[in-house]
Amino acid sequence: MGTVIEVDAVSKRFGALNVIEELSFTLQEGEALGVVGANGAGKPTTLNMIAGDFRPTSGRIRFDGKDVTGVSAYKRSRLGIGRTSQIPRPFEGLTVFENVLVGASFGGAHRGHAARDVAVDALRRTGMLAKANVRAGQLTLLERKRLELSRALATEPKVLLLDEIAGGLTDGEVHELVETIKNIHAQG
Repeated sequence: MGTVIEVDAVSKRFGALNVIEELSFTLQEGEALGVVGANGAGKPTTLNMIAGDFRPTSGRIRFDGKDVTGVSAYKRSRLGIGRTSQIPRPFEGLTVFENVLVGASFGGAHRGHAARDVAVDALRRTGMLAKANVRAGQLTLLERKRLELSRALATEPKVLLLDEIAGGLTDGEVHELVETIKNIHAQG
C-alpha cells in the first residue's frame, strides 16, 4: 500500500484572507480520512484544491506520486480523483441514469456500452438503480445525495472526496447513507 495523496505545505489565500496555512497530510491506499472543523476552517477549500478546482497559493499536491498542483480538475478526474459536492446539482431535466452516464462518459472517459455498464454499476452500488428512469428534478434530498455519489463513482476514482455528503439529512437518512458509503469502501 502506497501513498495516494500527499498534501505538502499547502496554503490558500483569497486576497488578504489566509484560509489555509501550510497544511500537510498524506492518504494511503485503502485508507478513509475525515476532515473535521468549524465553519470557515477551510474544509471545502482543501477538497477544492485536491480536486483541482482551486490552485494552492503555495505548496504541492501529489497524486500517485505525481505532482498535480497545476493540473485541471477535469484531468484530475481522469487520473482518478472523484468528488461529490456539498450541495447536489444534478441535471434536473435528465434522468438519474443520464446524469450518471455523464460522469462515466466525461469524468471517466468511457464510451458506448462501457459507459452504460459503469453507470449501471454505480447506480447499483448506491441503491439508485430502481430510480434510473426518474427525472433528477423529482428526487428527494437523500436520493440527490445518492445520485451525486453515483455520478462520482461512475468516474471510477481511486480516491473519492465527499464534501459534507450527509449535510441536511435526517439522522435516519445519515445512517442509511453512511452504511452505503461503508459498503462502497469495503468493495474497493
